[in-house]
Amino acid sequence: MKATDLMMELPELAGKRAENYYVAHRLCCSEAVLLVLNQAFNGGLPPATAVSLGSGFCGGMGGAGSTCGALSGAEMALGIYLGPTQKGGVGNRAFRRLSKELHDRFGERFGSTSCRALTAHFSSGRKGQRQNCRVITGFGAQLATTILLEQRPKLGKRADIQFLIDSDSRFIALFKKIMAKVTP
Repeated sequence: MKATDLMMELPELAGKRAENYYVAHRLCCSEAVLLVLNQAFNGGLPPATAVSLGSGFCGGMGGAGSTCGALSGAEMALGIYLGPTQKGGVGNRAFRRLSKELHDRFGERFGSTSCRALTAHFSSGRKGQRQNCRVITGFGAQLATTILLEQRPKLGKRADIQFLIDSDSRFIALFKKIMAKVTP
């Protein structure tokens, strides 16, 4: 596979990996998106820190149903790589424009950016809601990756392809969690 073909596939790979973390590791949408994009492009945060930073955005800000967590995780990831104070980041105006673009494109795709609106029709079925949120989580990671690579194509060269290609089962995810607790 050519390097250019791989670059074109990075957003899709990031989306699938975020979906995998959402399902197998039972992370919420914001945690999965932020963790995957941080790991995929070497954002510098320890994985546990990325998950901790994303945890308050689950369920639209702690279950309040406000801004979708997948969108919040994607916005945080943009900040890691493009934020005005970051090495290689963009200025304040440019960053706000990109942040708004992410928000607007997400809203166009789903008709809303509100967790409450995105999950309203699943009030009685948790399984259906998880499936819906899995797709939304994947799209959040995919869209953020697209914008990141449009702005900083060189990020694609440092992508951890193996991490993006990997897929954990629930058993493997549980095993990793147990091992992390027993290994110093």
